[in-house]
Amino acid sequence: MGTYGRYRGTMDIQGEQKQQFTENVLKLLNYGGMVQFDQVSMYGMEIALMKPVEVNQEGKASFHYNYFEEDAWESAGYYAETGYFYSNKIGGDEFCDVITAIYVLCELYDNNVGFAEINGEVVDWSGYVGWINHILGTKYSMKKRFNLWENFETYCLKRVEEGYGEVNRLCDVLNFVPRELQWVAGGTEFTDICYLLEGTESLQKEDIVSGSYPEAVYECKQALLRYYEKDDETYNSFGDICELIKLDRAKRENIQEERLKEIAKFSLKLPARVLLYLSVEILKKSFWEVWKELREEAYTDEQMHEYACDELQKLRRELIETPIPAMSTSEFLYNDGPFTFWDTPEELKGKPNYYITDDDRAFWWDGTNEVQLSVSMEQWLEELAECHKQIMQEISDEPVDANAFLKLFIEILAEADSYYKRIFCFQNMFYEFLQSGWTKEYVAAIRLFQKLMEDNREDGKIIEKARNKWDMVSRNVTHNIGRLRLKRYLATMANVKLRKRYFGF
Repeated sequence: MGTYGRYRGTMDIQGEQKQQFTENVLKLLNYGGMVQFDQVSMYGMEIALMKPVEVNQEGKASFHYNYFEEDAWESAGYYAETGYFYSNKIGGDEFCDVITAIYVLCELYDNNVGFAEINGEVVDWSGYVGWINHILGTKYSMKKRFNLWENFETYCLKRVEEGYGEVNRLCDVLNFVPRELQWVAGGTEFTDICYLLEGTESLQKEDIVSGSYPEAVYECKQALLRYYEKDDETYNSFGDICELIKLDRAKRENIQEERLKEIAKFSLKLPARVLLYLSVEILKKSFWEVWKELREEAYTDEQMHEYACDELQKLRRELIETPIPAMSTSEFLYNDGPFTFWDTPEELKGKPNYYITDDDRAFWWDGTNEVQLSVSMEQWLEELAECHKQIMQEISDEPVDANAFLKLFIEILAEADSYYKRIFCFQNMFYEFLQSGWTKEYVAAIRLFQKLMEDNREDGKIIEKARNKWDMVSRNVTHNIGRLRLKRYLATMANVKLRKRYFGF
């Protein structure tokens, strides 16, 4: 089966917003570690080169691999002209997280109602918005998710349209808002959704607070019960209620027919949906089958009382509109699922579990707070820089054979990938080294990488345990320190600004 992500909505992104949306999609994909590959075949060997996801000349970007997860999934992609983003199987780790963040970005840009989903369930974690705010420098809140009835209605009608079963669980509704803000979701819309899903049997006269919304719903229900009790073959009682729901306020105010007059009075202060969900509960009909035919013509001119005090309304508004705090990339991609460290080999027992840190994000270091290298990482780079100087001193002043350098370069990269598995060079680094390989600095850098390969063989040897699917192997195996050192070194070499800081070239 697998895990699938999708966006349920129109993806209605207009005009200038579309270009900005495209830029932001690519930025999230980049910082989230999504990469494309370029294959190079020379000297009887083939190596894969990584590069950030880009839109091609046809206006399309496609990819299937995440640098941090180090795993491939089914193809995902983006069409810049239409603003359409798609995915297939996405797993449950970093690839999934980044894909879902893009779908959440679609929510934020969509002029209509839409939701990010995983396996058909609306995602409720505000961390996606937190990471978006961090990467894009925005101040998005979860405000759109608190249009509770509109969201719930759209979601349910779409499910009916697509042939899925009707939503009948309150937890599916609660997924619309983040867990930490669910207590703010109270109000008449939430109450209506609860009554629609759970029924109104809990409405007992002795328990109802005078002047409350439940009291208004209860009284309307009693009026409808009296109305339907008088039903006989001469009346199409339910049909008359449906027709009443289509009338404007003036016509409802002037209804003279005795059987409908009392119901019409409730329609002046309660939403049309209330009359319908109470009716279908009494008559044991399907709400959504009827509502999908009525909703476009249903009245929206009711004048509801304010049931919540000013202070509570103000508090709810402030919390709903408060921007979600920014979340760093390492925190967002933190992975500690039930299978993350499953079946860790005895050789690694007692050693710390692997979790992503900014040390793994050296390629994205730019001197700002975006990537903050650890003290140990900086010390390691300083040690490597000293080793690099020593190697340069040992290199002859004789001109380097460019062909011999290229062959050695490719051989080393192929060997690293063969032994350590899934060790790839960044495309920009490869071609820069290719053009400058005749200089001592670049030759020494390749020899230093060769030395790192030899020095880390023992630590990297544990990768032999990764015989099954990569995502089903303990992270302590796939992200062993031997492999990480090689990845971090290649990332540093590919980041010209960081490389100059430590290695001087």
